[in-house]
Amino acid sequence: MIGYKSIVYAKVVWRRHYGVLVPVQMPHAIPDKLSSHKVRLGLVRTGSMLGRWEELFDQVGETDWWHIIKDDLEDLSNLSSNTRSKVRRGLKNYQVAPESRQVVVNEGYEVYRAAFRRYRTFDQLLSALDFQDAVESLPAQTEFWVARSLKTGQMVAFSENLVRDGAVFYDTIWFNPTALKSYVGYALFHEMNKHYLNGRGFRYVSDGARSISHQTNVHQFLQEKFGFRRAYARLRVAYAPGIGMAVVMLYPFRRWIEKSKLSLLQKISIVLEQERIRRACANVKILAE
Repeated sequence: MIGYKSIVYAKVVWRRHYGVLVPVQMPHAIPDKLSSHKVRLGLVRTGSMLGRWEELFDQVGETDWWHIIKDDLEDLSNLSSNTRSKVRRGLKNYQVAPESRQVVVNEGYEVYRAAFRRYRTFDQLLSALDFQDAVESLPAQTEFWVARSLKTGQMVAFSENLVRDGAVFYDTIWFNPTALKSYVGYALFHEMNKHYLNGRGFRYVSDGARSISHQTNVHQFLQEKFGFRRAYARLRVAYAPGIGMAVVMLYPFRRWIEKSKLSLLQKISIVLEQERIRRACANVKILAE
């Protein structure tokens, strides 16, 4: 998610992407009594189609909405022998460390461009100049981590980490695909987990919410290899005037719409799947304290 601007509304920090408002704040810091009415007023003010947020983060039983988080210490000895081996092999090939924003501005474009080709996304590939502007525009709370080849010194991966509310969100991580086979991902995640959880004592690190539009192998990878878990929550959605009515009308046809290969209907299908999840979360069971 390179390049976005944030706004503050109803005591929540939001970012706007494809006409959707989503919180920049960590999910545990979003007020549980944030009203749909206030969010709808924000949609009108910003010209957005819908707003999405969660409540009761990590306080409810199993739902169809979750974030992938790790909230225990990073201990190499607790990982499987296979994972330990790959972490060590990755660290023999790559240097992993925090880096300045300016270094990513100057050197990160080739990594971004190589990584972008692997993704199926509605986004467009940025030019080198637009990439630099986008990195510069990321919030001040963004920290950057970089992996470099120990042989060549070349950057092969970088991570945008949003640090706020006593937690860390691994917003987007960009890997040059040629480096993945030599375990750069294992080295990068291990070093970042160790830094934020062990060294700085943050509440948790997060790789974000479940994807609505596609399956993501990263979440499964983090759960299986590094002990991340699902932190369940109740999904809330508010719609701009007219959009909510359209969702209600189209919802019964969501199975037919999701089978279409038309780009517009694919986008509508994502909105309808989100609505399905919202409805499924309406009566979640709150865990006893």
